[in-house]
Amino acid sequence: MIHSTHINDPLAPPTQDENIDLRSVIAILRRRVRLIFVTVALILSMAFIYLAQATPLYTARALVLVDTMQKNLLQSGPEATQNAQLASSFIESEVEILRSDAVLLALIAQAGLMRDPEFGPSLSLRQQVQQALGFGEVEIAQERLLNATLQSLRNAVTVRRRGLTNIVEVSVTSEDPARAADLTNTLVEVYIDRQVATKSQSYLDSTQVLSRQLDTAENALARSDQALADFIDSNLDELEAESGSAAVARLRAQLDELNESRLFAQTVAEDSIRALQVGDWSMLVAQLEAEGLGALELQRQALARRLGDVEAGTEEAVNLRLNLENIERELETQGNIAIAALQEDALAAQREAEQVRDNLRRELLGGDLSAETLSRIYGLQQEAAIAQRQYNSLLSRIRELETEAMVQIADARLVSAAIAPSNRSFPQTQLVLGAALALSLGLGVGLAFLSEFYLGGVNSSTQLTNITGSRVGAVVPRITHTNDQISVADIVVDSPMSQFPEAIRRLRANIERFSPRSKRGTPVIMVTSALPAEGKSVITLSLARTFALAGKRCLLIDADMRKPSMQKLTGVDVNAGIYEFLMSNPGDSETTECFDFDPKSEVGIIFGRERSGQPTDQLVQSEAFRTIIDEGSKKCDVVIIDTPPLIPVVDARYIAMQCDCAIFTVRAGETSQSDVRYAHDQLRDYMPEDSTILSVLNFHVGKESDSKYSGYYY
Repeated sequence: MIHSTHINDPLAPPTQDENIDLRSVIAILRRRVRLIFVTVALILSMAFIYLAQATPLYTARALVLVDTMQKNLLQSGPEATQNAQLASSFIESEVEILRSDAVLLALIAQAGLMRDPEFGPSLSLRQQVQQALGFGEVEIAQERLLNATLQSLRNAVTVRRRGLTNIVEVSVTSEDPARAADLTNTLVEVYIDRQVATKSQSYLDSTQVLSRQLDTAENALARSDQALADFIDSNLDELEAESGSAAVARLRAQLDELNESRLFAQTVAEDSIRALQVGDWSMLVAQLEAEGLGALELQRQALARRLGDVEAGTEEAVNLRLNLENIERELETQGNIAIAALQEDALAAQREAEQVRDNLRRELLGGDLSAETLSRIYGLQQEAAIAQRQYNSLLSRIRELETEAMVQIADARLVSAAIAPSNRSFPQTQLVLGAALALSLGLGVGLAFLSEFYLGGVNSSTQLTNITGSRVGAVVPRITHTNDQISVADIVVDSPMSQFPEAIRRLRANIERFSPRSKRGTPVIMVTSALPAEGKSVITLSLARTFALAGKRCLLIDADMRKPSMQKLTGVDVNAGIYEFLMSNPGDSETTECFDFDPKSEVGIIFGRERSGQPTDQLVQSEAFRTIIDEGSKKCDVVIIDTPPLIPVVDARYIAMQCDCAIFTVRAGETSQSDVRYAHDQLRDYMPEDSTILSVLNFHVGKESDSKYSGYYY
């Protein structure tokens, strides 16, 4: 977390209750401006490439007005009002119908989109290879073809209601602007045609239902009429006697005569039809009793006898057979005519009998009949009248529905036809570039903070404070030593007024200010780093010389037994090193063989001579090593220990337990933040609770190893 005190005082440690501020954010963005710029340039370049490669799409729009009143051309008068909620539901329903698969399938069929290169399915890579190798045309299953086309069309079609109006916007997106407009208008046309067809079909379906009811009503009407006629016919003698009317007797006689005539005509016609069907011409003539038919029958019989006397197959036999067939056809024709006349006579007699029966019914009702008889006749009449009204009502409604089915109009109409758009709807250059710019800026800023706090190297004291949570003791500038100097640490003595010595003095001041009071009376300071080649040994020697130049008695212990460097940095040659001393377990003997003074200052140094050939963590935990620290604390004003890096080896962790202050050296721009964070956490875990950790951002460029850990593992 970034804390406000980091900006005001880069050397101050963060506190938990401080929050991020604008100046800290700006500082981070300024440090990472190059990363942000590269990110923005990269994403914008990708956006331009996408715009150049993307296939432009065009969207055509049409407006449809939905009439919620559902007008009927056969009805007149003022229009009825409709509930607003119902009207809105009706419009939403039409929107769903417009985008339904049924309408889209009709559009596919009408526009022929099944094999369309834009909306039809594309071949897979395997199918393309087969076709390229000449294995013939690759067939696509009809169902898959239809589903793929339907899905493509769904993605291209948009239907939405405009606000709370009755206007529905229909749009189709295509690679060709003219095709987009054509498909949009065709879609609306298909929708309106289907709407009219659906409404007409609903009326026709209703007529089918009513037709079945009409058949039932017709049968009921026939039964009721027949019931009244049967009652009068079966009780005609009683009715005539009861009425005592001469007119009734006359009508009854006339009815009997007509029934007899009808029955005779029907009987003769039926017998004649049977004779005609079996070719019994004699029976036909006998039933019909027509002179013309009789003459034809005589001719037929004569020809039949002559044909029987003539040898079969002769010319005369053939001619006789033809004449016989002609006469039989004539008999059939004349017979059909006579039968039709008989049937017409029977129908005429039946109609006349029905009329006479109606007259007889009225005469009986007007006569002097008993109340019981009149009640019975009246009841039968009422049933017939009800059946008649029901039949007429159904028949009238069927005719109305048939008429309405033919004059239906759509509830929707096209009010604004789609035209070919001039501007593409996809990709939208301004939107894509705007989104790319916003995304790149957001990503760039995110990467800047990610790099600041988690990735990359450490480039500022503020960043180092944010990562470690510890106070920054000093920022050591990048500097190189001259040819006559052994190391950069010589600059502290040779050029005490330059930037490098000043940074080391600032580190010393912070140590004296923030280092806790040691129980030994003399502060024990360790200098370490996360990885090798971060300049910790140079910082150690420079810090010791600074204390010595300030009049402090200083002891420097080169405890980096894995890779001792103080001999090289000072040019002092000793007979043995601290490793040999600790390995010999000298007891109370003094470290004279590995001790000497710094040639450029009054710093006493316990040198390391050669790299150890085995682990040294047990040596820094030994009583002899603790004795060195204790004795140095008694005789000196400050003890400084150069330790191995924290991550490659474990030695520094054990040394940290015996120190009052730790200098954590970080090489600017190179040590990864994860390594810095991990090493610092390890150092904090092993340091005593009342100890202090000061970080140093070191820009010194020293000799680097080929690998981070290769110099410390064997």
